[in-house]
Amino acid sequence: MSTLHTVETWLSSELAPGNNRWFEGPAVPDYALSNQSAIALTAPSVSDLTTILVTPGHTYQQMLGIGTSVEETTIHNLLKMDPASRDRFIQQLADKENGLGFNLFRITIGTSDFTAQPFYTYNDLPEGETDFEMEHFSIQKDIDLSIIETVQQLLKAAPDARIFASPWSPPAWMKTNGDLKRGSLKEGIEYTEALARYYRLAIQAFEEHGIPVCAMTLQNEPLLETDYPSCYMSPERQQELAIALKREFEEHNLTTELWIFDHNFADAMGYVTPILNDSEGYAAVDGIALHDYDGSPEVMSEIHAAYPEKPIYLTERSLWGTAGADRMAQYFRNYACSYNAWVTMLDSRIGTHQWLGQPGPTMLVQDADEPNRSWRTPEFNLIAQYSRFVERGAYRIGSNYGSRETVTNVAFRNPDGTIVLVAINRTAEEQPFRVLCEGKQFVATLPAGSVGTYLWK
Repeated sequence: MSTLHTVETWLSSELAPGNNRWFEGPAVPDYALSNQSAIALTAPSVSDLTTILVTPGHTYQQMLGIGTSVEETTIHNLLKMDPASRDRFIQQLADKENGLGFNLFRITIGTSDFTAQPFYTYNDLPEGETDFEMEHFSIQKDIDLSIIETVQQLLKAAPDARIFASPWSPPAWMKTNGDLKRGSLKEGIEYTEALARYYRLAIQAFEEHGIPVCAMTLQNEPLLETDYPSCYMSPERQQELAIALKREFEEHNLTTELWIFDHNFADAMGYVTPILNDSEGYAAVDGIALHDYDGSPEVMSEIHAAYPEKPIYLTERSLWGTAGADRMAQYFRNYACSYNAWVTMLDSRIGTHQWLGQPGPTMLVQDADEPNRSWRTPEFNLIAQYSRFVERGAYRIGSNYGSRETVTNVAFRNPDGTIVLVAINRTAEEQPFRVLCEGKQFVATLPAGSVGTYLWK
């Protein structure tokens, strides 16, 4: 960490952001988590430079973590590696010195669309059968597919990491169409209670295997019905499920939090208000989960103003380049307490998944012909500019956003008192700027198309 009088600096630059050429092989950007010479903190002076005002006395939300998903696609690719290569890969995710330093991981309850397997849940039955008492419940498929073992390995490498879980679909026998794809939960409290029991058993099964689940979302993207595991769930039904699930958790001494919604900014306010305006719904809900595929991050500030006691989490979105790094800054400036990328590693044939579109490059890409070989894309570095330095328990602090024509930023104060400023230059020219904070200033220059992290006491 820095001394009192200097600012430590790291830079990463974008290179062909979001371009599929990253599936073809690695290339080296100008800056890749490159540690620069320390910058002096000096007395303030008169300046015409773009100025960022950092005010640590103005505190906002507290950070839970930054991380990625551990869906079956990534695990399927990992299992093609030999044990030593697999260990190195997991270290890259966990290590704060040489890797990403991630401390928050999303796992799936049953399969998602990013899987190499036939779709499954933990209670799949022959057509026409039901199992309200969950006598056939089992996470054995997760064990057989080495999902449990991989998450255990990850927790060993990052013992402070937190895990949260999301389901893509209830078991087919609970659904209106008898299928994991599309449909909705059958009407009737007996189905709501059966689903609550199913989720409670899943959380208990993970815990029995040494995987404590700090939180779960009640349904991934509840407004989407599509041709992979999905389930439409109205706010009224989700409220009923949250109340039933909270009761299940309390009866079985589970402290796992419940996060509602788990879908896009555009529909967020309309979805969460009927749940949180109800006293029982409000009491059952611990947080609000959001995705960024439609709408503006500013809705998070609106939700925060409406329900200030309910933390907000950005649970799914992958981003590219300095535009992506700036979008992350906007999440945090609008009260997100976390950020999770979606899908950690695809192979060089863009495999193996069952999503209905073509994904862009992930932070890491595996060589499909030589599975022990993988490479980082520039996104690895750009997300690490946040995840390596912003600690759990940090507070976002006051700073003026800046401008797209110069630099934008977001600032945090870590539990040990260090200040972290992440600044983004989306322009094609280098941008000099100065930072004023508590009677001191420093002057820095951010290269074109790059992100800088500045750390000081």
